[in-house]
Amino acid sequence: MKRMTTFSFVLIFFHRKIEHWRWLYRMAWGLGMVSLCAVAALADEVKLPESQQDRIAMFRENVDKILRQLDTKQGPGLAVWVALDDQVIYANWAGLAQRQPRLAIQGDTAFELASASKPLTATLAMQLVEAGLLGLDDSVRRWLPSLPSSWTEMTVRHLLTHRAGIPDYMKQINAEKLIALDGLTNEKLLQRWQQTDRLNFAPGSSAEYSNSNYVLLAEIIAKACEKPFALCMRERVLEPLGMQHTWLENEASLPRDGLALNYAMSRQTKGIQLRTEGPTGIYSSLTDLSAWLLAYQKGRLVSPSMASRMTQAESTSALFDNGDGYGLGWVIPSQNAHEAAYAHAGHKDGYRTLIRANPHHKVSYIILSNGGDFVQQVSTEVHYWIQELFEGSF
Repeated sequence: MKRMTTFSFVLIFFHRKIEHWRWLYRMAWGLGMVSLCAVAALADEVKLPESQQDRIAMFRENVDKILRQLDTKQGPGLAVWVALDDQVIYANWAGLAQRQPRLAIQGDTAFELASASKPLTATLAMQLVEAGLLGLDDSVRRWLPSLPSSWTEMTVRHLLTHRAGIPDYMKQINAEKLIALDGLTNEKLLQRWQQTDRLNFAPGSSAEYSNSNYVLLAEIIAKACEKPFALCMRERVLEPLGMQHTWLENEASLPRDGLALNYAMSRQTKGIQLRTEGPTGIYSSLTDLSAWLLAYQKGRLVSPSMASRMTQAESTSALFDNGDGYGLGWVIPSQNAHEAAYAHAGHKDGYRTLIRANPHHKVSYIILSNGGDFVQQVSTEVHYWIQELFEGSF
């Protein structure tokens, strides 16, 4: 375990190279830092193979060992997928999707994507833009006229880029009012916003990450599609790509036996069940989500020019404290902007998810977990090996 811990904190030393994965950073510091001298010494000891095939072999060997260690704990786990030069070089998983009955994680096990749902929601919106059914500069009140009249200047683009100013309903998740969020739906939030016009800033004047933006976006998508958001997503994305192990929160057919439960025990998050869709509320498997990412990159969901546009920061101002920006549904890491990398992480209690692509190094990867802090060190070390071998961290 000493070697695993050391590897884990190498990644933390280079946290400025990582996209907005703040949950990982906070957890690692909570476990305790090794000295910088030890980190530097370890970096000197790691001898990277020169050939790509040897690097792939080293990655497979080390990550397989990591996952085997996780399997022996018989608790919640994770699934990992990596593609390099358009070829899938790794797809493996470990741990339990459910403790009772003891159901192992598989490639088709569906995880709650948490905020990693946002790129899927944004891509569906941009499909509608390309089809001429929705405009980026449409006022939100064109589609949802019951919203406060003072929100007239708020646009679809503001929602996509977190520049709308709507307070984030998810900020109550750790507050005393937590129980009030149990069973919360998009419809209930719309009713709340119809009664209050409070904004944190005038639309377009500043930026602040808010899940509320993507609730409104999902409702606007439903209006543009003339059908519920979940059905629009299914007909335009899930069925064309054969994503048979992906569901949305409010679909009646949401199964239990195909899901990775929160900490492998419950579908609840901190004792409640949020039923909002758009910012979160999408469950997908490693096989399905990787198919979605490859389709996105190959121009099968939106045109290549639109996909490229979505991965460009919409403002010169940073959205996050670490300097990262935001495009149209994607976090744009500031530290390697020249590499045109894009990503989105998700954190919802035990669910920890990451989708990331680095076109410069031609690597894409997905990490899905239902184990929270239980598998944090394992997930961190897997991420370390990806960045060390394929993204040139050192």
